[in-house]
Amino acid sequence: MAEEQQPLPIDEGRMRALAKTLRDRYSEYDKARSSTEQQWLKNVRQYIGEYDSNILSALKPEQSRAYPKITRVKVLSIVARLHALLFPAGEKNWSVESSPQPMLPTDKLAEILLKWAGENPGATTTQDEMDRLIKLTADDIAARMQKAIDDQLADASLSGTCDYQALVRNVMFSGVLYGCGVMKGPMTVSEEGSLIDVDEQGFPRVVTQTLYRPFFEVVPVWDYYPDFSAKSFDQMDGQFQRHIYSHHSVSQLAKRDDYMKAAINDYLRDKPNGNYQKKSYETELNSMSKEQAQTQPGESNKYELIEYWGTVTGADLRGAGIDVPEADIPKTAIACVWMLGDTVIKVAKSPYPDDAAMYHQFVFEDNEVDLMGSGLPAVMRDSQLGISSFTRMLTDNAASVCGPNVEVDASQLSASVNPTSITPFKVWLKDDASPNGARAVQNISFDSHIPELLQAITLMREFADTETFVSAMNGGDFENVSGEALRTSGNMSMALATAALPFKDIVRNYDKFTKSVINSLIQWNLLYNARRDQLNGDLRPIPRGASSLMAKEVRAVSLDQLDATLTPEQRIYINEEALLKERLSVRDLPLDKLLATPEEVEQRKATAAAAASEQKAQNDAMFQANLRTLQTEALKDTAQAQKNMDMADVATFNAMIAAIEKGAGIDELQQLAKQSQAAAKQQPAAGPADQGSANSVPAQ
Repeated sequence: MAEEQQPLPIDEGRMRALAKTLRDRYSEYDKARSSTEQQWLKNVRQYIGEYDSNILSALKPEQSRAYPKITRVKVLSIVARLHALLFPAGEKNWSVESSPQPMLPTDKLAEILLKWAGENPGATTTQDEMDRLIKLTADDIAARMQKAIDDQLADASLSGTCDYQALVRNVMFSGVLYGCGVMKGPMTVSEEGSLIDVDEQGFPRVVTQTLYRPFFEVVPVWDYYPDFSAKSFDQMDGQFQRHIYSHHSVSQLAKRDDYMKAAINDYLRDKPNGNYQKKSYETELNSMSKEQAQTQPGESNKYELIEYWGTVTGADLRGAGIDVPEADIPKTAIACVWMLGDTVIKVAKSPYPDDAAMYHQFVFEDNEVDLMGSGLPAVMRDSQLGISSFTRMLTDNAASVCGPNVEVDASQLSASVNPTSITPFKVWLKDDASPNGARAVQNISFDSHIPELLQAITLMREFADTETFVSAMNGGDFENVSGEALRTSGNMSMALATAALPFKDIVRNYDKFTKSVINSLIQWNLLYNARRDQLNGDLRPIPRGASSLMAKEVRAVSLDQLDATLTPEQRIYINEEALLKERLSVRDLPLDKLLATPEEVEQRKATAAAAASEQKAQNDAMFQANLRTLQTEALKDTAQAQKNMDMADVATFNAMIAAIEKGAGIDELQQLAKQSQAAAKQQPAAGPADQGSANSVPAQ
């Protein structure tokens, strides 16, 4: 469990010194973040489709303000694509595994030995067998930890109204838009509850105790102040989070045991109207379009609180009333410090190991000069400006070409005519005859550059697709993808796999985020889980985003190729239903919506069988009719050639003609021919009737 604060006196001087140190550090981080804030503001304007003030000031009032929101489309597309890749249906993008050679606690090793000795009395063993038993135990502990974390992530927010996937989607959006998304946790909420425990004798029992639950929250990048001097987040000395509280919310903190009641009450008494002042970026955010949801509260009766997570000395911890061993006084430790203005109101030593982070960052694209990375709007900044610029030109040019532009000689017009008003069926009255036949009102034509501007816009959009790896294909819009290569399912699958390739680097960055979150939850469960004794093992988090993505691509293409190359002889050995389910599952398609029920399948089979039977009957009847016609015609055509046949052949011929006319089939005709041939063999041969041979016998 976490180390509790001891009732030691608070060193006011030490707390004032700590507050000054952290305030100075916060000011340093705030100043270092100013250039990043300007980039974030540009990203927001680009996302909502609003020009910077310097561009607006250069535009004339009559010029177009058109702003195609290409950036917004691409940001939302890539967030949706990432979420679909990283959270496939029925799968996790992480796991908990034991180390290859796990180092288990002494009590676990003792349990293994006692169990083995009980099962093998008086026997000897080998080191390999002991290593195998240790690994089996460690794997069982890892499976229990994974199950516990899986349940906790399903209810990862404090309110219980938002699950882990929803939280992470917000982190993804922040990462894509700004360059970095931040999630905080696990923090702990306690509640009284009951569970079933098994005692030492193996009997179950109901135990009532205080239960702890982890929860997370998304931290807006505007409220997050990291150490910009560090090369990576794990090299920072500390990080700050800015909070804006109401007077009531601050007063509620004084009721908690982990906050300094006297310090809070004294500050509220000295500053009853609050200490909150808007920062420059807050003013700019508020001035943007109403589509931007990040509105800020008013300044009245609001308080700015600063939360710090980072290193402090053992002396600072003791000064806050925490019992620290003498040997640890000069050492540093990770702690959480809250400040209200320039007053420390909370100091707590972190219960977690140093490698368990409280803030978890997802960086969209690494940036060598900015710890917070680069967002998608920054990547396609020039392309979006080009698209917007050419769109303005096109709009203005179209208006000039299509709108009425006239040249007016006002001296020729009646005073009653308003030349600035052009309406249908208007009558233009002239006072004097036009000199030399000149017209008082003449049209002026401007050159149209619409085709060239459309081509330029298309080129800029292609640049944006190349820069962001977000085209119609990997955005899911195959209706606007041209090319015969996408006509087949196999080629479509390969195209999808290729489109996913650029996301692998982004997914690898997300894997770092996942590893940090799962590792912190492992450490949390070892401290606060009611069954923590069953979860204590040599465990490590395994992110699977990038590996599962690559494996899924390979599996999808392999399944498509298998289905396309199976021969009829091979297909009889294949479970067609299972193959179809695998092809749908690997693409994260909803099986419950796409697959028919067993009843629907049987009904469709019966309908198809009935239709096939009816069609076969029709085909057989048509075949027999055509056959009879062809056979009749063929036999009639050869009748003349049969004049020299003997009487038996003639009889056979006549019998077959009669059978055909009655509708006999091939089999019946063949049988009739065989019978006639057999009968002919049993009768004496007769000579030709016209020879009059002496051996001939007159007919009786």
